[in-house]
Amino acid sequence: MRHRYLLLSASAAIYAAAIVAFAPGLGVSSNYFIILPLIAAALGFGSPGGLVAGALGLPANLILFGLLGHPEFSPASKALAELSGLIVGLSLGLLSDYFAEVGLEIRRRESVEESLREALAAKELLLRELQHRVKNNLNVMKSLVMLQRSRSSDPNFIAAADELVGRIFAMALVHDRLYGDTESGSIDLGEYLFALTKNIASSLGIDESDISRRIESRGRRLPAGAAMSLGLVINEVFMNASKYARTESRPHPSIFVSLETEGDQYRLAIEDDGPGPANADPGLGMKLVASLAASLGGSAELTPVMEGSATVGTRFQLSWREGAARAESGYRP
Repeated sequence: MRHRYLLLSASAAIYAAAIVAFAPGLGVSSNYFIILPLIAAALGFGSPGGLVAGALGLPANLILFGLLGHPEFSPASKALAELSGLIVGLSLGLLSDYFAEVGLEIRRRESVEESLREALAAKELLLRELQHRVKNNLNVMKSLVMLQRSRSSDPNFIAAADELVGRIFAMALVHDRLYGDTESGSIDLGEYLFALTKNIASSLGIDESDISRRIESRGRRLPAGAAMSLGLVINEVFMNASKYARTESRPHPSIFVSLETEGDQYRLAIEDDGPGPANADPGLGMKLVASLAASLGGSAELTPVMEGSATVGTRFQLSWREGAARAESGYRP
C-alpha cells in the first residue's frame, strides 16, 4: 500500500518482459502472465483497482501479441477471458479491501490500547498521590492530638487521646501499606497483621515479648476497606487488653493473636490473661467493634477464658467471610 505505484509499474514491466521472452514458446498459455499486474493492482488499489486491471488484461494481451506478430496466441473465447479477468480482479480486490480493514482495525485498537495504558498509568499515579496525601494528613492529625495530650494533665483526656491516636494509626497504616504496595487496592493480610499488632502494642507500652502470634494467612490479601475495619477492631481489642489485663501485680499482660483461614472463612482471635472489663455493659470501643464487624459482614464476641470456676483470661473472636464486606453498608475509608 505504501509503494503501490512502484509495485504496479514493476509488475507491468515484468509482465511485458515475460510475454516478449516466453510467448513464442508458450503460445496461448502466455496469457496467464497478466496475473502479475492484476495482483499488484488489486493489492495496491483494492476492488476498484482489481476491476480495472481485470478489464484491461485481455486488451493488454492482444496489443502485445499483435506487436509480436502472433495474434493467434489470444484466447479462443475473448468474452470468457474478459469475464474471467473481471472475476479474478474483483475477488483479489475484495480480499485486499478486507485485509486493509483488518489492518486499520488493528492500528485503531493499538491506538486505543495505548491511550488506555496512558490513562491507567495516570490514574495509578493520581491514586498513589491521593493515598500519600491522606497518609500525611492522618500523621498531622496524630501529631496534633499528641501535642494536645502533652499539654493536659487530665487522666480521662489522656486516655481518650491515646485511644484516638491508636485509631488514627490503624487507618494510617492501611494507607502506608497501600502506598508502598505494587498491587494497589489490597494489602497482604499476614504482613499487615504483624505490623499492626507490633505498632499498636508499642504505642500502648506492651512489650513485644509479651505478644505471641499464629497467623495462617497463606498469602491472602484484603481490600483496603476491609483492612481499615479490621485494623480499627484490633486497635480497640488491644486497648481493652492494655486497660483491663494490667494489674499492679502483673503490669505486663500476655496477648496471643491467631488468624485461621478455611476457604473463604476467616477467624481472628485475640486472647489475654486478664479478667476483662468488670462492667458487663459494652463501652464505646466495643460498640465500635460490633459496628466494624458488621461492616466486614461478620460477627464478634468477647468471652471469658475459664479454668475451672476461675476466670484466667479474656478471648475476643471475630469471624467473617471473604467478599462479604462489599455487600455490607458499613465503614468505608
